[in-house]
Amino acid sequence: MQELELYNGYKIPIIGYGTFPQREVLEDNVPIAYNEGYRMIDTSDNYLNEAYVGNGLHKVGDSNITVITKFSQPLRSKDLEECFAESMSALGTKADRTIYLLHWPFPYLWKMQWKAMEDLYLTGKCAAIGVCNFDVGYLKEILRICRVKPMINQFERHPLFQQEEVVKLCKNENIQVMSYSPLARMDNELNANETLRHIANKYHKTVNQVILRWNIDTQCIPIPASSSEIHIKENIGVFDFQLNEEDICAINQMDRGKRVRFNPRTRFDKKSKKKFLLQRLRLSNTLIAKTIDFYKKQKIR
Repeated sequence: MQELELYNGYKIPIIGYGTFPQREVLEDNVPIAYNEGYRMIDTSDNYLNEAYVGNGLHKVGDSNITVITKFSQPLRSKDLEECFAESMSALGTKADRTIYLLHWPFPYLWKMQWKAMEDLYLTGKCAAIGVCNFDVGYLKEILRICRVKPMINQFERHPLFQQEEVVKLCKNENIQVMSYSPLARMDNELNANETLRHIANKYHKTVNQVILRWNIDTQCIPIPASSSEIHIKENIGVFDFQLNEEDICAINQMDRGKRVRFNPRTRFDKKSKKKFLLQRLRLSNTLIAKTIDFYKKQKIR
């Protein structure tokens, strides 16, 4: 399996196996993916499938698989380390093979959450940390305040929605791009596209394989998900050909800003934002109270 190196030296496969929205079937599909050659699995605490991924990994019995999971519980921000431990327990993975990502730039809370994730990394509890769904604005802000720069930014990327400004900033900052929904959830506009079909016919490949290869050839790691053994095999069958510059340029021209998933700027409604703000205020008040108590005790001594 080809690999790319994160800026901290950790090497990760050039393609990963996505698990959303699968659950019980993963106990069989994770071993199938492994047997086909996948060496990186992507999940999240809010996919409600970490235990099933863990059972599948146990069947495989190979502790050298990279596992990516995510923090997706903003109302448990003060318990982020505990959430991480719960994920690790469910997955049964080792710290030196686990990557932890912040799933969204949760309003009012993400900066505090990132500091907790930095602590996890700096104390050796995971191999790497990163973010998901961070656009240019959020990236610039996290780069301004961070102690540890994100090693990965995972976001929606496919020919119809390429987010080239985000990709460019990530590459300039040596942040590895990961593409989720790389096949645009099997959007008909992609499957029927004449340019993609022409390229696919030229290499005797499928349109999906061409799209995945486009990600790889542009140094972006695709995370395709599938519950079908046929498609699991098809998605990793992309290492016996390579797109030329003309192919890549043709696909680059297909971008038209078509999202198939959530926009991080509009992902959360007013009700959610109010909950996050109240949580932030509670956490701030708790911190202030602890600080006052600390100095009172120092004065007594």
